[in-house]
Amino acid sequence: MIIDSLRTTKLFQLVKALTKHERFVLISAIVVLITSGFTYGSLLLQTKTHLVAAEGGEFIEGVVGQPVFINPIIPTTEVDRDIARIVFSSVGEVADSVKRSEDGKTWNVRIKENIFWHDGERLTADDIIFTLEIIQDPDSRSPLHASFQGVAAERVSELEVRFALQNTYVFFESDHLSNLRIIPKHIFNEIPVQNMKLSSFGLNPIGSGPFEVDSFEKNSDGIITSLRLMANEDYFEGRPNINTFVFKFHKNQDELIRAYNLGQIDGFSMGTSEPFSENNIFIRHDTHYLESPRYYAVFINQSLAPEELSDTETRKTLSATVDRERIVNEVFGGNAALMYGPTTISEKPAQEFDPTLLEGLNINLTVPDEEFLVKTANILKENWDGRGATTNISTLPLKSIQENVLKNSDYEFILFGNITKANQDLFAFWHSSRRFYPDQNLALYQDDSVDALLESFRKTFDEDERFEVLTAISNTIANDAPAVFLYSPKYVYTTAPRLGGFNESTIINTSDDRFNDVSLWHVKTKRAFGALPN
Repeated sequence: MIIDSLRTTKLFQLVKALTKHERFVLISAIVVLITSGFTYGSLLLQTKTHLVAAEGGEFIEGVVGQPVFINPIIPTTEVDRDIARIVFSSVGEVADSVKRSEDGKTWNVRIKENIFWHDGERLTADDIIFTLEIIQDPDSRSPLHASFQGVAAERVSELEVRFALQNTYVFFESDHLSNLRIIPKHIFNEIPVQNMKLSSFGLNPIGSGPFEVDSFEKNSDGIITSLRLMANEDYFEGRPNINTFVFKFHKNQDELIRAYNLGQIDGFSMGTSEPFSENNIFIRHDTHYLESPRYYAVFINQSLAPEELSDTETRKTLSATVDRERIVNEVFGGNAALMYGPTTISEKPAQEFDPTLLEGLNINLTVPDEEFLVKTANILKENWDGRGATTNISTLPLKSIQENVLKNSDYEFILFGNITKANQDLFAFWHSSRRFYPDQNLALYQDDSVDALLESFRKTFDEDERFEVLTAISNTIANDAPAVFLYSPKYVYTTAPRLGGFNESTIINTSDDRFNDVSLWHVKTKRAFGALPN
């Protein structure tokens, strides 16, 4: 019926009247017109739109180790810290405003409204005060205990807390508040501090961060193989783009790389201490080389080192004869910065030295049993022995060094690392009050002028003035040469190319800092009209 109707139309009659050649030309023209329309539309879509992040998808992070107790104030392992980073929020993140007194001893924090725990309870000032109390309780054995000694917290209102410090500390907000991740009072209030690690919330934590724990899987031996987290739909900074974030747990770095090559994970970290070669990765990947304020040096214990090392020129010669470029290239494939002092401010000194100063010098060097440090030590031995010294390397397990050697300052020379912070506050590493265990002045360094500068640095709010103080600190220490400063490795993080939104300017103070902007990551995209976002 419809076909018969079409046959009677003028258009049909007109087409029927055309010759075969004319019909071919007409059909070709129509095809070209339709194709051109599609092409133009596609070009218009490409030129007038841009890709933006879209919600959805899954990201799988591979890590070495096992979760034990996922709690930000009493983490047991690095894996615990990684997971806690995306489950819990810090005071700095939930703060709507932070105001300090003129003397820098009082800090008022106003919390954003309508922030909720994953179980729907509201986050308040009481949770922040409770968190601080647990940290300060000796029974908690929190690694944050020393950072918050002498800090008092007072409830001003349901959404406001006042912190009182005994001494002015310019970095209280950037260091302490930004790293103080809040735990829920309504969950832990009835649990004795010493029993917190036995709580079921250790593997099923309730946080306020961008992701919440959904489930975990175990193998037949009871070993946790993966942990699944879901996007927090009510996250106060906006729902994360990624729907599902999964942690998969592995035995070692080789297993991590194998899992990536098999497409089983989307990201993994090599940290700063493991030498990394992209030749080991056989599928497409993005490798992020991130700045880290960690540095390594040979610290000289002048109370036990040979008498010759009491001479500044001898110590400078010890430093000047080190081939840092060779170490960085051979050990890290070039992915480390050369260090000539305790900060990057310190420049390479003039290479003028008396090579005879090292002749006959005995150097007993203690080294943690870590591959990259042993390789470093062997190159140092070549450098120094080539100038007439005799270098004896004693390699010990890291745990033994921490519990025995450092505790008793039982070393002449020790190859070790200092994990500083982005603000470059060196007080913990070079102030004379920090010479003894468990503090970190490994060179047992004493200098009244440096002590005064370090104290001033913590109290100076003007950035330009503070930089001048830091320059004076760095140059003085470098000139005294209490250590042979070597290198600052890059933090290496590898991800699948489909991951977008990762911040390449992230500074890694601790490994979990790679998740700083995790709510902005995305694995899905869509097209949108308008100008590109900044």
